[in-house]
Amino acid sequence: MNWQEFNDQVRVFLIVDSERKGRGVQENIDSLIVASVVDLQRYVPAIRQNQYKFYSKSSLVEPNPEDLSNVNSEDLDVHKGEFAMSNVRIKQVVVRRIATDDNGQTISRYFYPNSIPWESRFTLIDGGIVERTSNIPGRITFGENKFWTAPKLRDDEAMYIYFEGEFRPTPIYRATDDEKNTPVIFDEMEAKASAGYVKSHLARDVDNDLAQYQAYMQMYQKERAQIFINRKEYQTSSIEQIANSTGIGGGGFVIG
Repeated sequence: MNWQEFNDQVRVFLIVDSERKGRGVQENIDSLIVASVVDLQRYVPAIRQNQYKFYSKSSLVEPNPEDLSNVNSEDLDVHKGEFAMSNVRIKQVVVRRIATDDNGQTISRYFYPNSIPWESRFTLIDGGIVERTSNIPGRITFGENKFWTAPKLRDDEAMYIYFEGEFRPTPIYRATDDEKNTPVIFDEMEAKASAGYVKSHLARDVDNDLAQYQAYMQMYQKERAQIFINRKEYQTSSIEQIANSTGIGGGGFVIG
């Protein structure tokens, strides 16, 4: 599911609390959902270890000419994307080219761009426009809160960045369309636990009911413990199965 769908699922479990009235209450619920998934990640290492972000051509832009200094910025075959993460380990970068009538494929093809240091980012613009192939899968470089990749993604391509680290999503009430559509590793198990976390804080902060707060918090902690057990038994997420040992490699690299 994506970030929007996860929030919708949490609200299903909130039942009547989902429709609470009052100044700022709905925005507070959205922020509490974010706080709950951050807390879950800190308690459940398996969630942190299997994060990923998805990008399509529409979610990427050309680098700002100011970032290129005196380098010729015309006709660049380079895309820039946001990756506002710190202290994360990049495990794999995969470009998936889906089968279409135009490209003549019958199945999807997968490419594994090579990573280069940010200090060498200007080399991405050397060599002109080159078709992505298995032997020339492209390159990617990570800077502060962003990355550059070449060649540009095509309409029939999508890029997945698999990483280990803490995912801090934007509260849904102020999230962009791209942020709402970001795939997340969380499922109904985490959504139900998140609802308990939200209910506990609403009981304490809005209703001033400490007994209800403690009851909901105990429920949340039990569900969090069960998630820990379930995730520990399920070592590899299904989304990681398309990322094999080629490309960046099992060791990955750390940014931030």
